Amino acid sequence: MIKELRLKRGLTLEEVAERSGCTPGFLSQLERNKAAPSITTLYSIAEALGVKVTDFFPDGFNPTKVIRHDNRENFHFEGSAVIYSLLSTKFPHGALGTFLLTIKLANQALPTDESRAHMSEEFIYALDGVLRLWIGDGFYDLYPGDSVYFKSTIKHRLENRSNQPVVALSMITPSIF
Repeated sequence: MIKELRLKRGLTLEEVAERSGCTPGFLSQLERNKAAPSITTLYSIAEALGVKVTDFFPDGFNPTKVIRHDNRENFHFEGSAVIYSLLSTKFPHGALGTFLLTIKLANQALPTDESRAHMSEEFIYALDGVLRLWIGDGFYDLYPGDSVYFKSTIKHRLENRSNQPVVALSMITPSIF
């Protein structure tokens, strides 16, 4: 998918590498399915190509306007503790992405997800468990009923600091998925 998007935009491996901070060799391996990118790298490549990160995945999102609780589209990135449940419809160039986030127990996931930044604003509302939100060098512990709104241009990451899954509502604008 990366190669098709790159060629469609008339970009060379070197141009995408420079824009994304990757090496041309690594991008070539990605295009040939010989390597797997981290979440942060995937975001960087998406930004370099001018697409949403979900453009790298097959269209599996339900375009209905009503999302039933037992029929949500779920996805996660390899190695990430976060499971995303889509609560909104995927519209082309959609302005708002709404998700139910489930963050696995600390002992069931990698030590931490990578910090990432993107051109959006985010709102998170904690529903269950204790969510640690790292923004820059500081963090906030969100308990059920707590919320936060922030510019996601600052590197941030989510972490489960409790002994149960963390569940939170997340809204991102513009949608990055």
